Amino acid sequence: WYQHEKVGYNYRMSNVIAGVVRGQFPYLKEHIAQKKAIYERYREGFKDLPVRMNPFDAENSEPNYWLSCLVIDPEAMCKQVRGEQESLYIPKSGKSCPMEILETLAKYNAEGRSIWKPMHMQPIFRMNGFVTREGNGRAKTNAYIAGGAVGSDGKPLDVGMDIFQRGLCLPSDNKMTSEQQDTIIKIIRSCFND
Repeated sequence: WYQHEKVGYNYRMSNVIAGVVRGQFPYLKEHIAQKKAIYERYREGFKDLPVRMNPFDAENSEPNYWLSCLVIDPEAMCKQVRGEQESLYIPKSGKSCPMEILETLAKYNAEGRSIWKPMHMQPIFRMNGFVTREGNGRAKTNAYIAGGAVGSDGKPLDVGMDIFQRGLCLPSDNKMTSEQQDTIIKIIRSCFND
């Protein structure tokens, strides 16, 4: 899940990448329309599941739909623990978790992936401060502090960590066929129904 143990910088765009971008730019609107259709098809396919597609503020923003992601509702999560390199989950009927879904997709040679791990959870930045819904999160979301994972309102204190734990990125290639996407939807639905 994109774990970083060293700081690295890459501010350059190579001439080759710049050429690819210039060559693709005339097709931008078409690609965004294809990505939006993929997003909408997923949203419709999952409408009665306990998940939310990547939300956005429709009044104040217009997404590019580059990647379709979903977040599992807290009450629909099976038990899951993620370490630095491994994960463990306990399957439960009617519930699922990102790792179960990703492993199931992989069985069918379909690639999904975890939501990007928040920077403050990365080993290289583990000792740095970070912001939660209630201010500074340093020394407040630790496993040794009772209730440290939830805020005073009982909701997750660390929004980034919560999304990382409950979310996953879905196959979203604009060359994906409707039949392939229907298969992905069927596979994910099976994770909640078994």
